[in-house]
Amino acid sequence: MTNAMTDVAPGVPARSLGLAALSYLSFSTADALIKGSSAAYSVFQIATVMSLFAMLPVVVLGLAQGGVRGLLPNRWGLVLLRGVLTATGSICAWLAFSMLPLADGYAILFAAPMLVTVLSALILREEVGWRRWLATGIGFAGVMVMVRPDFATLELGHGLALAGASCGALSFVVLKRIGTRERSAPVLFILFLSILAASLPMTVRDFVMPDLTGLLAMAVAGLLMGMGQTGLVLATRSAPAVVVAPFQYSQMIWAVLFGALLFGDRPTPMLFAGMAVVVGSGLFILWRETVRRTIVTIATHGEVPARAAR
Repeated sequence: MTNAMTDVAPGVPARSLGLAALSYLSFSTADALIKGSSAAYSVFQIATVMSLFAMLPVVVLGLAQGGVRGLLPNRWGLVLLRGVLTATGSICAWLAFSMLPLADGYAILFAAPMLVTVLSALILREEVGWRRWLATGIGFAGVMVMVRPDFATLELGHGLALAGASCGALSFVVLKRIGTRERSAPVLFILFLSILAASLPMTVRDFVMPDLTGLLAMAVAGLLMGMGQTGLVLATRSAPAVVVAPFQYSQMIWAVLFGALLFGDRPTPMLFAGMAVVVGSGLFILWRETVRRTIVTIATHGEVPARAAR
């Protein structure tokens, strides 16, 4: 990883790195707000309100990229499939956050790069070298360490987090198929529309009239999610994805801090050990992707593949 970073870092504007860091802070803050709000409202209601507000920055981005047409994809089938997969993964992740400490949820969700390796070999018939297979195996071992070897503390939340990671990995495989034939605004717009469509029926069933504080928390979570996605698009205009993507792991820092300060969570040494293995494996797989080929982006306004997992 060091060599790849050294090759591109000198030409990367500090603004892009700042945008990347702020984007992942936005995602982590939004996830913390979702977890906090889930004590009073269903995750589906939170997702509905959040998706409405998340679309606002994306609409601005789309209009800037090409007017109303800038929000419409060229390849509707693949973009819709990617939206459904990512929406399902996101809702599973938010349900997991409502049941687990933030750090536990993130640690399992970050298994997505390992799953992408497996799915790319099985579905896309990509050639996967022994280094990436080894890193994938080690990464899954790290996940096993985090959920405890005897499985005694497994909960529904762990399964939902794994389902979220699996859907995220599948969505990135679809994103590889889309390649450079779509700009990011339509892909993100369809994503948030998919979250809205998936969550709205359950929202109607479980609706609770929010007070001002609750509505504000959900709205801010949505704006942060939308601004985070838009920030990544802007960051990758002038910085290679290989430089931006590792910033996703800063979310583990925020997850531990938010968990301790807001929810009284105390991560175990076993979690930190497994987390280190998963992060290290994910970074190595990302580096090997850059060695083998140019990392997947959407047109010239690249979506960081790490975030495609969520």
